Amino acid sequence: MPQRYFLDQLNQSITGQDAHHIKKVMRMNDGDEIIVCANQKCYLASIKLDDASVSYQIICELDQPSTMNVTLIQGLPKGSKNEFVVKYATIFGASQIIFVPMQRSIAKLENIDNKLKRLSMIAKEAAELAHRFDVPKIQFEKSLNHIGFETFDLILLADENNKTLTIDQVLPKSIENIKILLIIGPEGGITDSERELLVNHQAISISLGHNIIPTEAACLYALSYISTKKT
Repeated sequence: MPQRYFLDQLNQSITGQDAHHIKKVMRMNDGDEIIVCANQKCYLASIKLDDASVSYQIICELDQPSTMNVTLIQGLPKGSKNEFVVKYATIFGASQIIFVPMQRSIAKLENIDNKLKRLSMIAKEAAELAHRFDVPKIQFEKSLNHIGFETFDLILLADENNKTLTIDQVLPKSIENIKILLIIGPEGGITDSERELLVNHQAISISLGHNIIPTEAACLYALSYISTKKT
């Protein structure tokens, strides 16, 4: 499978880190094929190496597989766990990832611009690795009150207090054209007041099984199951 690159625009030129990767890491030659993606479309292309950049000619557009529309709200975790969340939530198909400090979050909202730059690069690399047609948008919000819950068709809240209602019991047979919001709490889970707030916004409290899953891995359980319903 040709190497995939996400570009800001399709202008027949690749520069910067992607050009360096093609030349120095992959050691490609004139005529080698790559896949270029922009605006949720991907194309097979043939490259030509120049001194300062890489040029390409599009051969054909690739057929896009069915996708799911799942936004992940992740209670702000500590340390590098947000990098783990971005990498693997991207691979498992999240369309958007929003980090929100919750009442039990230990981490604070600091250096947001630098964090967004780092996390956006991780999402891009993970999307290329997973052969996605798009890169999920990464955001930080100040609180749950800044989330537009009314824009979602189905809101799922992973809640360790719920031991009976599972994700398979609330998902429809097909999630085509359904906009889903998945909410995962930080270390320590959500508080009663947060639970009440989310339920008032029509969130459905679900169990992710009997075992307690670390916050950075919890979304992977849910995303992998939701992906089975995408067609």
